[in-house]
Amino acid sequence: MEQEYISMEDAAERLKVTRTALYYYIRTLKLEKKKFELDKRVYLKVSDFERIRKLKEEAAKRNEPSVA
Repeated sequence: MEQEYISMEDAAERLKVTRTALYYYIRTLKLEKKKFELDKRVYLKVSDFERIRKLKEEAAKRNEPSVA
């Protein structure tokens, strides 16, 4: 089964975070980065990207002020 990857730059842009914040998520969640031969860019599995996106959305919902 072939994995699909997203570049770190694209992932950070789509998550609306800095690359530094994205590296923080990767380190905290113990995710793996991937480099391909003859390509200077660093990639993240799309499944890992989706995991970060879902966790970020859940955190945002928890931090929303409740309406009383």
